[in-house]
Amino acid sequence: MNIEQGKKHIWLPYTQMRDHLPQLAIAGAKGSKIFLQDGRILIDGIASWWSAAHGYGHPHLIKAITKQAKILPHIMLAGFANDETYKLAWRLAQLTKLDHVFFSDSGSTAVEVAMKICWQYYINLKQTQKTKFVSFKNSYHGDTTGAMSLADLSDGMHQKFSQILLQNFSLDFPQNKNDLNKFEDFIKKNQQQIAGIFIEPMVQCAGGMKFHSSEILREIYDISKKHNLLFIADECAVGFYRTAKKFACDHAKITPDIMVLGKALTGGCTTLAATIVDQKIFDAFLGDSLNQALMHGPTFMGNPLAASCANASLDLFEQNDYTKKTLEIEKILTKELLKYRNYKNVKDVRVIGAIGAIETDLQRKDMLELRKKFIAQGVFLRPFEGVIYTMPALNIATKDLKIICDAIGEALLS
Repeated sequence: MNIEQGKKHIWLPYTQMRDHLPQLAIAGAKGSKIFLQDGRILIDGIASWWSAAHGYGHPHLIKAITKQAKILPHIMLAGFANDETYKLAWRLAQLTKLDHVFFSDSGSTAVEVAMKICWQYYINLKQTQKTKFVSFKNSYHGDTTGAMSLADLSDGMHQKFSQILLQNFSLDFPQNKNDLNKFEDFIKKNQQQIAGIFIEPMVQCAGGMKFHSSEILREIYDISKKHNLLFIADECAVGFYRTAKKFACDHAKITPDIMVLGKALTGGCTTLAATIVDQKIFDAFLGDSLNQALMHGPTFMGNPLAASCANASLDLFEQNDYTKKTLEIEKILTKELLKYRNYKNVKDVRVIGAIGAIETDLQRKDMLELRKKFIAQGVFLRPFEGVIYTMPALNIATKDLKIICDAIGEALLS
């Protein structure tokens, strides 16, 4: 009854409300399976937008949340210290090899915090001309105002706002040495106004599941260091073993100046994000005046309930060999998805870690039809912009992963 009452009023994400597919009424979820109210069971191939890394309803996460809810669900971070939030800050610093953690609500807001920190870092250093950022074509850093301005505003869903948003530099992603030379020439020419380089290391996810090599990633990082620019890694989608490394930056053996984390941080149970910076950045905010401090504070930042869940999620990352698990997923995805590379409409097949992507020349209406076919086969996938992809829970059962792959093949053939 509640769904029936609300469906005339709900506004759905990334959805044309005039002709969208019917929403699936959910009864519950466990592991990689979603249970619908009509009795059907779906295998989730995208882990609730890549966040449910340990699957749904993991008992260790539920226990942590339940325990903390009884003690203290939330208290403001300005003026009060609580064990879970402070413990999480310490653990994230150890994990990332960075020094100071600023908590916020979601990946997009954590990106906004990173932008603000970069701006004020240079303001505090009396370098007020450094106001622009470099990001890359096909990038996606969120849907809030600042984050949208890091997208490619010449194309894509944020293009309509191009005359309103901040004007940054959106560059082609370098593919080879010649591209890197052009990239560095651009940086040299504009470095006086560049505050930092934003990058999704190894995989540009929402921009079309575009991959790049660790060597290119390292070169971009080296160029940023050579020209004294801040290097900001948005690891919301690729962090926590999604690419078979703890963090995607580890492929290139680099430590960014700022790292942004979200999604799998809490195992997909509750919203929480973190913007983590190195010591030199933090030190620039120390002084005798509040004017030099970071005057920013989301209401629910670092709330104990979310922090307890994140600590439990980190427990699971530490207790399980997720590198091994993710490499096993990579092996299966490579074997199964490469079978489809010569299928009609298929342009490319890409796999890294627990990310499998098939790029096609299909259009939006075809994507909607594919979703129907997947559901009919007992699988939930949400292809977009011609890309069929899977990013399942990192502990998905092999048989369930193969069902996902088979469903993709069946849908492409039919």
